[in-house]
Formats: sequence, structure tokens, C-alpha cells
Amino acid sequence: MGMNRRTFLIGSALCGSALYGCAPSSVETTAKAAYSEIDSTQPGSASAPTVAVFMPRTAQASEVWTGLRDELASDFKLIAVEVEGRESAPAIAEGLRRHRPDGIVLMNNPTLAAYRDVQRHTQNKDFPPAVVVMTSFLVKRPPGLIATTGISYEVPLITVVTNLRRLMAKPITRVGIVARSSLVGFVRHQVELAAREHISVHVEEVSARPNAAEIKRAIRRAKRGVDALWILNDNQTLSPDLIADAWLPGMNERPWVPAIVGAAPLVSPKIGFGTFGVLPDHTALGAQTANMLLDLADNDWVLPEGTDVELPLSTLATIDLPQADQRFALRSDALQMVDRVLK
Repeated sequence: MGMNRRTFLIGSALCGSALYGCAPSSVETTAKAAYSEIDSTQPGSASAPTVAVFMPRTAQASEVWTGLRDELASDFKLIAVEVEGRESAPAIAEGLRRHRPDGIVLMNNPTLAAYRDVQRHTQNKDFPPAVVVMTSFLVKRPPGLIATTGISYEVPLITVVTNLRRLMAKPITRVGIVARSSLVGFVRHQVELAAREHISVHVEEVSARPNAAEIKRAIRRAKRGVDALWILNDNQTLSPDLIADAWLPGMNERPWVPAIVGAAPLVSPKIGFGTFGVLPDHTALGAQTANMLLDLADNDWVLPEGTDVELPLSTLATIDLPQADQRFALRSDALQMVDRVLK
């Protein structure tokens, strides 16, 4: 497959993913920035609490909405407002003005960035409590944001390696990671947790805005002497161009090691990148978000101090079977241990 074609496929996959949400073209910007509602619910009581859900039109976000709606529709008025990238801050501000919600939900990285802009440029700092989902590296309450908590989207390293060990015939004891310097704190915490299961980690640090050559060098070093590579959900290192020009060439060089990813579009026989993916069950993520909103309602819509970000309660495992069969030895019962087998 030509590199331009591959870049297009990767870009299309990432634009539809839970985390990235690509910005519209200049021709579409005005239309996309306009206020638009995707869906809403009508509870039986006129006094039911109102929750505004700011979300992109992606398959993953729709699954979270389904889980949320199924749990709350009978007792809450839910309004799903379309947000397509950081330039949609006016749509969020309009949704807050129209509905004056008791609570809000924010889905994915660009939506959270747009909400930051809203809080930064609004004089009245009285915001309803917010639950953030499908956002990278949310391990504690987002700094600089008022009344905001959420659910971590990253499945912990210790969990993904434990899952991978059940699939691979070869022991998995040492893992390589390529990370920008700003994420070293997150990685360090993951390393400490993984040590409990005797997992050692080799980290290759790259600059804040790495180019393809830097990423490729880091991959080569990170692969030395490890049993797997854990790919972080970082849009600064996983742009379509960097995947096509750095990650794919680097991972296709010997020695081959399994690539663990945390975004469903990156596990695809068409792309041949991630070998194994562990990510939250999006419908269950919606139900978990609903439970956090119920807790807020019980507390009169006040977010208690010290509220921790939660880990996802339910995960799904996916394997790229053609890549795994070609390059690695699987256990005889491996395919019984995953939720989705891609052929």
C-alpha cells in the first residue's frame, strides 16, 4: 500500500476515534461552529434535572451516549450538543446559556479544550459540575478547570500487560514506551503500578513536538530487549503523518514486538499497526458516567473536594490476528481471551 493511501486511511480512522476529533476544513468551519443538537430525552417530570452532553458525532461517543441515556432518560433531561473540535467553544457556551444545566458531560480531547476556552473567557465563573470522558491522560481532576472530574480513558499499563500475558506464548516481563517529556509523570506512575506484577519498563523520551526521524530513532531504542511496546494515546506523537512515516516503518523493522494500543482504530489489519488493544467498553463508560451524575444529583450538584478521577470499570480487548499469526506465537486458547478478533 502506498504511503499516501496509508496516511489517508490512518487519518480517517483517527478522525473518527474517541480521542482525536479532527478539525473541519476552512470551508466547513462556519457550519460546524454553529449550535446543533444531536439528540435529547424527555423525562416524565418537568422538574427533572438537566444534563448537557457535549460530544462529537463519532461511533464511540454515540456508544457512550447510549449507555448514559439508558441509565438516566426516565429521570433526567439529557441534551446531546454537537462539538467538533476546539473551535466549537461558542457551541458549548450557547448550550450552557440555553439549557442552564445542573451538570454537564464532556467527551474527548478537543471538547475538553473547547470547554477550557469557555471557562477562560467567561466572566461569570459559576459553572455546573462536569464529568469528562474519553480524554487522554486524565489521572486527576483537570488543573485550572472549575468543578470538573471524570473517568480516565487510559487502561493502566498493569492491566493491559496482564491481558497480553494471557495471549502470548512468550513471557511478557519488559515493556518499552516512547513518551514526550510532558508525559513522564504519567508514565512514572504507570511504571510504579506495573512493578507490582514484576513488569519492568524502558522509557525513551522524545521532545515536545517530535518529527518522524526522532520518533523512529526512539522506537528502535525502545524495542531493544523488550517483550512489547505500549503506545500512549498522545495526539502529538500519533498524528496520521507520524504513524505513516515513523511508527509503521519503525514497528515493521525487526526485531518485531507486539504493539499494545489504547484506541480501537489503531488495531486494524488494513493498517497493521497495533497488535493488541485494550480500551474501555464505551456503553459501560456511559453507564459509569451516569452513576457519577447520580452521585452529583444526590449532593445537590456540588462536586465534593477531593473527588478522584475514576478508572474505567469495563474494558474490551481486540487483537489483529493476521499480524499476531505472522509475527508472534499465541497460546492455544488465546482467542478465547479477547472480545474482538480482527481477521
